[in-house]
Amino acid sequence: MTLNVRSWVSTRFFTFFVSWAVFQSYWGLWLANRGFSAIEIGSAVACSLMSRAVTVALIYPALNRHATLLRLSRVVPWLLTAAAVPYVFVAGFPTLVVVSVIFGLIYPIMLPLNETLATTAARQGLLPYGPTRSFGSAGFMAGTLAAGWFTSTLGAGVLVYVLIGACLLMALAGFVQPTAPDALAIRGSGTHGFAALARDRVFLACLLIAMLVQGSHAAYYSFGAIRFSEIVTPAAVPFLLVLAPLSEFALFTLARARFEGLGYRALFAIGAIAAALRWATLAVAGNWEVLAASQLLHAGSYATTQIAFAIYVRDRVDLDLQAAAQGLYASLAMGLATAALTWVAGFQIDASFAVALLTMAGVSLVSLVFLPWIRTDKRRAVS
Repeated sequence: MTLNVRSWVSTRFFTFFVSWAVFQSYWGLWLANRGFSAIEIGSAVACSLMSRAVTVALIYPALNRHATLLRLSRVVPWLLTAAAVPYVFVAGFPTLVVVSVIFGLIYPIMLPLNETLATTAARQGLLPYGPTRSFGSAGFMAGTLAAGWFTSTLGAGVLVYVLIGACLLMALAGFVQPTAPDALAIRGSGTHGFAALARDRVFLACLLIAMLVQGSHAAYYSFGAIRFSEIVTPAAVPFLLVLAPLSEFALFTLARARFEGLGYRALFAIGAIAAALRWATLAVAGNWEVLAASQLLHAGSYATTQIAFAIYVRDRVDLDLQAAAQGLYASLAMGLATAALTWVAGFQIDASFAVALLTMAGVSLVSLVFLPWIRTDKRRAVS
């Protein structure tokens, strides 16, 4: 079976984000169900994210130097399915840390890999980034609702099997082939590309802003489902959680026509302000209406920042450097920064969930300090 490149990349996004919804939104709930404390949950998630930082910054670009994007997209999902199985046997905190680190070394590769596939194909005119990326949001919604249904029906303990099944779905999707495989049979420059990227001040500013804004999602990702279940009934939690990817889906769908024209500097500013407003709103939430309002701001806090970075990579980073650029983004913004702030939130939440959220709001606003470094002229920044 074959699909055109746009449909093929869309499928990659959809299947990955089905699993990501389980791991990102519900994993704290599964860990709490297994008897782990907030500090233990925060520490375990932080260890996994630290592993992610190493993998996507060093291992992924190195793999792409020796194997094409297309080959990696077929092999990696089988490895991460195998890495998810040991979670079934986790009994204590030391075992949890070991399994989290191993899983964190493999699973996160799919994040920059899919983004590199999308920006590479977009650079060649084979797909529009925003509408294609919206299938990831659709997958996240499907995964969120599915995990919520399984949790409310069979209990939180079943989530580990839902994660394994979602990873297996991603691996099976690898049997589908794109109609233009040569367009995706690209090897990167490996970690050698870091030197070229490090010389570009605009890239560094974009990366720093993304680190602070995306990292500020730490408290929500690890403890949001737990917090929501304290305010509303368990059956309502998945419907509130799905509002975030729903708003994200709407923005990605409209991105090409409406948002890309704003330029990545404006989009980064919108992302930072929306994140600060979102965490401040969630900090004072006491009913489902306020929770819903904070969830709709996900389009601004996460998706706008994601689009801003993707536009920069697509338009200003050469094809052989895009894997390195996406690796750094996934490593530092989605990994290291989130890991550090997850660890901080784990300690703060025992005292006050509101304090943790207000800390995240402050982190988001600090990112605006780097905005003046960003120029939006037409000159290519990295070549």
